[in-house]
Amino acid sequence: MKPWTRSLIPAALTAATISALSIGVGAFGEAGHRVVGTLAELHLKNTRALAEVRRILRPNETLAAAAVWPDTIKDALYEDGETALFRLNHPAHDTYHYANLPFQSERYGLDVPGARPADVVQMARECIRVLRKGKGLFTQREALRLLVHFTGDMHQPLHVGNAFVSAGAPLQFIVPQGPTGWRTTLGGNSLVYGPENRFNMHSYWDSHAVNITMQQDDVAAFAARLMTAVTVRPEWTAQGDVDGWPGQWATEGLARAKVIHQGLTVISYLGPDDAKRTAHRWLIAQPPGYDEMARPIVRDQLAAGGYRLAAVLRAIWP
Repeated sequence: MKPWTRSLIPAALTAATISALSIGVGAFGEAGHRVVGTLAELHLKNTRALAEVRRILRPNETLAAAAVWPDTIKDALYEDGETALFRLNHPAHDTYHYANLPFQSERYGLDVPGARPADVVQMARECIRVLRKGKGLFTQREALRLLVHFTGDMHQPLHVGNAFVSAGAPLQFIVPQGPTGWRTTLGGNSLVYGPENRFNMHSYWDSHAVNITMQQDDVAAFAARLMTAVTVRPEWTAQGDVDGWPGQWATEGLARAKVIHQGLTVISYLGPDDAKRTAHRWLIAQPPGYDEMARPIVRDQLAAGGYRLAAVLRAIWP
């Protein structure tokens, strides 16, 4: 899984939250997304699904390359022959990458605070529908590249499970109740640590945890290692129609988010950053051995993401 992409409350709260959330960094950063795409191609070898992927993508374009486009186009200065029209039709495309459910939630559902009609789960479902039926909100090429990326996003736990902190003492993670008394951590972007508070928990899971797990491997070598070292698990196989699979992955992601918040200590409230792009920040401390806990989670999430992406594409094109 952003490095992995960025990392959601009832309708009355959504507008303000979306605006703030758009400042985050890219899920499983580039390396993690490329690993998911590369793994999917390895699982799809000699299948009709891979032939359909080749038909939709450009010559010599891989799923690994497709996986990073949705993050690349968040850069306002980036231009290519396809992006301008996509941005025009989807001005809020950077908000498609996450769903900010309280990590204490037991399941994903549109009736759960933080889920929304254009969150990462619902947009992944739309991509699946476009690829199955050939029409919808996106072109087939857009849908494929978005689906590859969103699958990686949903396997980075802070893209679905969000922490909320009490607005007053004692500072602690809470489930938001009502319109006040809590503040969002923006998918961990506002939980900072390290020298000069330069690091945050979202970038930790997007990038740092991925880097320490991959070590010196490049994307191809690490994906090949995962193929042989990590056994496919029964729980990686989703149930029912493929349209419902993203919701199942998100529910699993909430369980992961609970684990990665365990032991985090909220030390103090810092207020906004110097540029005033983030309204609220908190200084936090990780428990001892956090890196050691993170490595197997990242390894398994990347392996599951690649396997599940391949499974979705095989379900679309048996």
